[in-house]
Amino acid sequence: MEKLAKLKKNSLKTAVGLAVFTPVFFMIAALGTKVGLWGWEFGFKKMVMNYGIKLMLLTLVVAIIALAFSVLIKPRSKSWIVALLALAVPVMGIGYGRKVKAKVAELPYIHDITTDTQDVPMFTDAIISARGEGSNSLKYVGKIDQRSKQLVSVEQAAYEDVRTLILSQSPDMVHDKSVATLKNMGLKIVTNAKEDGIIEATYTSFWFGFKDDMIVRIKPGQGGGSVVDARSISRVGGSDIGKNAARIVTFNKALQKALKPAK
Repeated sequence: MEKLAKLKKNSLKTAVGLAVFTPVFFMIAALGTKVGLWGWEFGFKKMVMNYGIKLMLLTLVVAIIALAFSVLIKPRSKSWIVALLALAVPVMGIGYGRKVKAKVAELPYIHDITTDTQDVPMFTDAIISARGEGSNSLKYVGKIDQRSKQLVSVEQAAYEDVRTLILSQSPDMVHDKSVATLKNMGLKIVTNAKEDGIIEATYTSFWFGFKDDMIVRIKPGQGGGSVVDARSISRVGGSDIGKNAARIVTFNKALQKALKPAK
């Protein structure tokens, strides 16, 4: 009886320890990548997608065992509540992982989005040099996804709401509002060239420090006003899980709102 009680106690301690360590491990993987302790391929692919998944499954199994012991082995104290809380950690983690996996499968496996697929906005040397070696190619024309489909057709089919903006306001006004809009969205301005109608900015994710580069190109409209195109591209990784398209759509909506006259 004492051995069973000891087994129950040890399994519960192990389950709690793993439940605490697991999210800490994921945070270490993410923040270590962000501050440059290791590359993103090691931090994300190796630590998260390999070791992290195995750690999550181990925590799940141990927590289930601890819960079973807490219910079956006398005395039946409230230790089952602790075991249940420990079990919640891997269950939520696995549930989140499945949700992300389903979204990746649902969306096209691309990471370069633009409103103008015929005359694609081109980044300046400021962004090119910041991206460095090993980053995704900035060449848009001719790009294909993992299914060997042309990026142009894949993007247009998947993201119909990623469109060029035709505005009545002057390029100067649109430029200033665009800079403010990008800043409000949490992007860091890299290039602010009003004379060229170019704004470049970079978004950095909180956990891994993944960077996406965005360019906004503003041209005078043929009959006045402005024509605004945008492009957003991830520096690393194959699928952006729709982030770049969502960024452009958010920018377009926020810019149009910012340009509306105050009532």
